[in-house]
Amino acid sequence: MIKSRALFGEFLGTLILSVIGCSSVAFSVLFNVFDSIVPVALIWGIGVALAIYATKSYSKAHLNPAVSLGFFIQKQINYKELFSYWLFQLLGGFVAGLVVYLCFISKIKSFEDLNNIIPHTDSGSYTAAIFGEFFPNPGYKLKLSYVSQVSACAYECIGTFFLMWSILCSTRSEKISRYSPLIIGLTVSVLIVWIAPYTQCGINPARDFGPRLVACFFHWGSGAFPDGDFSFFNVYIISPMMGAFLSSFLYEKMYKIVKG
Repeated sequence: MIKSRALFGEFLGTLILSVIGCSSVAFSVLFNVFDSIVPVALIWGIGVALAIYATKSYSKAHLNPAVSLGFFIQKQINYKELFSYWLFQLLGGFVAGLVVYLCFISKIKSFEDLNNIIPHTDSGSYTAAIFGEFFPNPGYKLKLSYVSQVSACAYECIGTFFLMWSILCSTRSEKISRYSPLIIGLTVSVLIVWIAPYTQCGINPARDFGPRLVACFFHWGSGAFPDGDFSFFNVYIISPMMGAFLSSFLYEKMYKIVKG
């Protein structure tokens, strides 16, 4: 039987990290308070660490459907827990999107009017990127005029591979497990600095899809999705899942070889 406190933990943790992270993007886009991507990356990492610390007594603190899939491969959760975790992680991301929307929508509309941004068009990606990811990163379009869907998928897959590997290494070691939230948060920060210029660094389907739905329903419509098609599904949902799957599978194989 799945404990309700575990589901609440997954919901709350995903909500916390998404609100903190998406808000940092909002401040960067709307107020131009950061002169580089590093502060945003650090805030995301801190948000992840705080979310894990806040909820690890309630649940396993996966807070990411790809991570839950990785632990399913490790046989640490069953399929019922997997699908339940996915649902509540997505709900957490969606509610986080609502919170961020309510906090910033008036400023978003003013910013769009001032900069001639039309939400339902390609130009709307600049503000919609507060909620869901785009490739290339709208803030870097002048520097990165083109990022193919294949390249974007590769970045998201590899990034999630490293994230899952970091999680498995830090949580399996008794010596450092108490510091695992900080290690995981730092890993997220490093990955964002590396990948965000290309894809905004999703590496978490719930953090992407939940807030993206809010953007679609309440202001941006089809402009909430890259190119108006389902490329976001391949890049920000399938690719992170593949990365976590491969990481968990290979880690287990290597772990068994090392342990003999």
